[in-house]
Amino acid sequence: MTGSIGKRLAVLRVLVLACVMALASLPALAEKRTAFIVGNAAYTNALPLANPVNDARLVAATLEGLGFDVTLATDLTRVGLAAEFSAFLDRTLGADVTLFYYAGHGMQFEGRNYLLGTDAALRSAFDVQSEALPLDRIVQMLEEKARAALVFVDACRDNPLATQFYTQNFSPTRALATRGLAPMSERFQGSMLMFAASPGQVAYDGALGNSPFTQALAKHLPTENVEILTLMKRVIRDVKAETEDKQVPTVTNDLALEVYLNLGEGGEGAALAAGQEEAIFEAALAINSERAWDIYLQRFPSGAMRDLALAAREDLTAEALAGAPGSVVSDTGRITVAREAAAAAERSLGLSPDNARAVQAALNARGYDAGSQDGVFGTRTRRAIADFQAAAGLPSTGVVTKGTAKALGIALTEFEESDRKIYVSKNARRYDPAQLALIEDDSRLIKAARVLDGKEFVYGFFEGRLYVGLLNWTWEDYEAAKKIAEDVGGYLATLTSADENAFAFELVRYDRRFWKGHSTRSDTTTFGPTFGLFQIDGAREPDGGWQWVTGEPMTFTNWLPGSPINANGNSSYGAFIWDIWGRNLRPDGTFAAPTWHDFSHATPSLLIEIE
Repeated sequence: MTGSIGKRLAVLRVLVLACVMALASLPALAEKRTAFIVGNAAYTNALPLANPVNDARLVAATLEGLGFDVTLATDLTRVGLAAEFSAFLDRTLGADVTLFYYAGHGMQFEGRNYLLGTDAALRSAFDVQSEALPLDRIVQMLEEKARAALVFVDACRDNPLATQFYTQNFSPTRALATRGLAPMSERFQGSMLMFAASPGQVAYDGALGNSPFTQALAKHLPTENVEILTLMKRVIRDVKAETEDKQVPTVTNDLALEVYLNLGEGGEGAALAAGQEEAIFEAALAINSERAWDIYLQRFPSGAMRDLALAAREDLTAEALAGAPGSVVSDTGRITVAREAAAAAERSLGLSPDNARAVQAALNARGYDAGSQDGVFGTRTRRAIADFQAAAGLPSTGVVTKGTAKALGIALTEFEESDRKIYVSKNARRYDPAQLALIEDDSRLIKAARVLDGKEFVYGFFEGRLYVGLLNWTWEDYEAAKKIAEDVGGYLATLTSADENAFAFELVRYDRRFWKGHSTRSDTTTFGPTFGLFQIDGAREPDGGWQWVTGEPMTFTNWLPGSPINANGNSSYGAFIWDIWGRNLRPDGTFAAPTWHDFSHATPSLLIEIE
């Protein structure tokens, strides 16, 4: 089965070039674009600003002309700004490009930049958090919702509120040093930030109804077939010329994708769109997981390489079904899948009872005897599905897959169990961070991939958190293991419920490299990844003083019966274990119980959790 998939992938690579040539003749592909535009001018405790509302309206109109779904808000208090922004984030989930523009007062405090609500008074340092929003947190939240985040801040104006705040609370020297906004020291993932002025500079409000910065933005953003960073160079050039070099906008970029806001309808625009699709397809091909192909198909539902992507995904699904417990592969390549595995695969796909009845009806209408249209898949329906798949050139499994549903004309119910759980792969592998950034939009994952570049890992998502199973290959001091997790951006995983424990175990159970035996005997005890459970020094042995690295309460444990045992008098760190390899081994080569044991070191594989 694996050999046939490798051959098909080789064929895919040969076909890519031909498809890219065809792409150049197609119109530019549609994107989901959202924008949140704020203009704050009517400050309660300072003179009103002349142009922020005009600036916000100009940017909003410009973006609407570029196909953005625009939210425009003006003169918001701190509470109002937070509420409107939160509502916007709910609507922007999954956007290809999201844009945030703010015109109004901003300030720096302790090296961090803040945007001020119109009710800001800033009488003391305690008021900053309650009357202003931190810009770095805004950027992080945008990155979590969209593949590319563009942030424009025209908040470097001469700010009497900030001046008064520093004059009243700090020395004159410090007050002078905090003019304008501070340089951004945070490392973002998948965003571009542009400030209207350099750190320490003041941005001009403008005398003709709009600021020089916003005038330049509105002029250049609609330019056809020019990538966003090139456009920003033109904005910088115009603002410098308009202000005689007194104001110099700055850009901080960490976009993995090239962003074009206006692809023309001619050949050049189509060619650029083709290049974007090609890059995503090549990344999906290199990663070659069901999730990678799903992301490509979501982004390019009518793409020129859609059928190739569906074929690659179908092969991966067939490979997984062939390896499921109880599956049998015939000499002809037809796969007989055990009932439990078939039903589980269809549940993960989101196949509803209505979908199941529609599948049976569609098969019967095509002359395949699926039996009664009752939504229950018995032997008769499974045989009909397999026969239809063979005739359609799909892997013949008897299980409804995405490709099968498409071929039958069935629109699957958009139910995703993976909203809560996502397993990306069964086997650890090395990920190219640049390619992964083209597919995945989770900033936590991209950071982790960069830190772990060259190392093999698996990853998945549970209740909004990212989990990484890392093949570290060395017995680490526990503090060193904790440092690895911190460098990645998280901590050694805390398994505080049965569901979370089962998820983490499932993430690593299929790759035998995560599991090591104490000897070569068939009945050896086998241990797995270390997680964030440890015993404090001086605690009563063997079961006293166990804690999570985060300080979370110990409301759940899953010790192997008889564990912990404090072997050799120094076993103070938790890891997965199976008691007796041969005794608990299932027919599919995996184990059943996600139980724990205590060890004296971190094991050669780690489980990391990232909020």
